[in-house]
Amino acid sequence: MPGFELIGEQEKANLVEIFETSNGVMFPHGFDALRNGRYRVREFEKKFAAKLGVDYAQAVTSGTVAQLVAMHAMGIKAGDEVITQSFTFVATVEAILALGAVPVIVDIDDTYNMDPAELENAITDKTKLIVPVHMLGNPASMDEIMNIAGRHKIPVLEDSCEALGASYKGRLAGTIGEVGIFSLDFGKTITTGEGGMIITNDASVFKYAKEYHDHGHESNPAFPRGKDTRSIYGMNYRMNEMQGAVGMAQLEKLDLIVSRNRENKSLLKQGINASKIQYRRLTDDSGDLADTLIFNFENRHLTDQFVKAYYEAGYGTKNVPDAIDWHFAGTWNQMFRDVPAYRDSWQTAWKRSDELLSRSVAIPIMVKSSSEDIEKQASAINRILDRL
Repeated sequence: MPGFELIGEQEKANLVEIFETSNGVMFPHGFDALRNGRYRVREFEKKFAAKLGVDYAQAVTSGTVAQLVAMHAMGIKAGDEVITQSFTFVATVEAILALGAVPVIVDIDDTYNMDPAELENAITDKTKLIVPVHMLGNPASMDEIMNIAGRHKIPVLEDSCEALGASYKGRLAGTIGEVGIFSLDFGKTITTGEGGMIITNDASVFKYAKEYHDHGHESNPAFPRGKDTRSIYGMNYRMNEMQGAVGMAQLEKLDLIVSRNRENKSLLKQGINASKIQYRRLTDDSGDLADTLIFNFENRHLTDQFVKAYYEAGYGTKNVPDAIDWHFAGTWNQMFRDVPAYRDSWQTAWKRSDELLSRSVAIPIMVKSSSEDIEKQASAINRILDRL
């Protein structure tokens, strides 16, 4: 599942190299004489963009910040409505609120992602952005979502924080909408400890993001940094050179991680007697990141029984149900005090999503699991299922 499983000598060597060849310069700008021509964050951005086949990539401090900076660069302002989904990490809505925009949250379908029909019904003349979230490695129904967005002339920002390496009908997650964002935190497909990335083919979006994340610096080559030109204000959301160095080592392992995910998930599914469960619908079987196996039962009682026994057997879940309070809008009382549409309805607004999630279990797929580990895990799952 996560890049942290494969952290090793290459990441260490890349970090040591900062001190051996660049005099320990960890700032991503300036100090030219000391750094001996190495700008590791810039190198990481270029490699990331090339890997995903896009024109531009901008590294930032987290996936949350990637969301915030990307929306800022796309022109989202206070009062604008931004549509996203009920099952996502809290950061998606936090970023909308941080801009003073209005979150419009729709139910999920059996892909555990945005329901296109709900999206269509939620659009108003105030809708300025659509943010589908590719939850737990399964891309959203992007054909339908892009068709709806196109008809209404609304841009799409793909929240691909949990889907680096996934694809949808031959296109990598994050490259289908106008902008894509990724998280590089310690539990993601590849990691820089903390970190995020914004990708786009839109030069104007990239220019704004590049400047805004760096206090408005235009990085004008005609001037030293202390006299740099600027036309907008910004904030400090810069990734440092240590993160860039680790990111480059991790990026080289991305294909291996995705391949192992898919092999191990396939083995686990082959070993499970699925007669009592229903698997999540995948939008593209071959494009699934495969870092998570999600299934649901007929009712919540069976789910609770399974989860209790699964924990007792020494295993854990991923987001559902262990961290559902941070991933389902129907639990976010702290969010909606200042959102009139949900101030009094947040506990019941997404009943369909709540009903599905309450019956669901998400199991992480680990890169380093051996076939013996997976066989043992499948046997444990089958023993529990047999008792239900």
